[in-house]
Amino acid sequence: MKNKKWLYWLVALLLVAAAGYSVIHVHKAEQANSVKMAKQASIDKKRDQKIAKQKKDQKQRARKLVDWSKPSLTGEYPDLTPYRHIKKKKDKVWLDVSVRKQRVYVMQGRYILYTMYASIGKNYDGHTQDYQRTPVGDFRLQKEHGPEYYDATKKYGAKYWTSFSGHGVYRFESVPFDKNGKVIEKQAGRLGSQKVTKKHNIKNYGSIRLTVPDAKWLQENIKPHTRVVVHGKKSDKEFLDFLY
Repeated sequence: MKNKKWLYWLVALLLVAAAGYSVIHVHKAEQANSVKMAKQASIDKKRDQKIAKQKKDQKQRARKLVDWSKPSLTGEYPDLTPYRHIKKKKDKVWLDVSVRKQRVYVMQGRYILYTMYASIGKNYDGHTQDYQRTPVGDFRLQKEHGPEYYDATKKYGAKYWTSFSGHGVYRFESVPFDKNGKVIEKQAGRLGSQKVTKKHNIKNYGSIRLTVPDAKWLQENIKPHTRVVVHGKKSDKEFLDFLY
């Protein structure tokens, strides 16, 4: 009988200990989750403030010629460190390339972190020569990149090129430079211009041109395998299913 009482007391003590441990564990988990949520809220607030500032900045500069030697926007480039741990495809950092708007958007999910002025050759079916075509579709940033190049057959080169298709065939790169290392201003002046026509297409052999600082930052901060979506007017939503 005494043994049974001792056993009952032991079971009771174990149950109390387990309940106490469970309460402590739940409390710690709630505290950790609260800290995590507060940290994420702080990150989101800073991001939203920066996005609002960038929109205001872009409106003010919309009518001015783009300076190819400077970043597209004033202020600092976005810090992508807080977003590197994200695993959900719809919330990751990716590049949205709008042929219609002649822009490259650095995205985090549906949020625009930064806007870059670009020169992108449009795809005019039956009217566009191969060297003018910028491929439309869903790509991944590739490992191939370089500080600069010059192609004598095309009579121009560029700085800070980063491949997004064809392992060096189609690239993000700076505005074009001649064999003497001087920028070709007539073409550089078309950055961000939406007046691209069949007759006056951008002859960039399918690559996407950016300002020199933008091309450099992209190469140094956007990692290989990052999603790159290139779309035109008729396909604005076609390649964006991953966001839903």
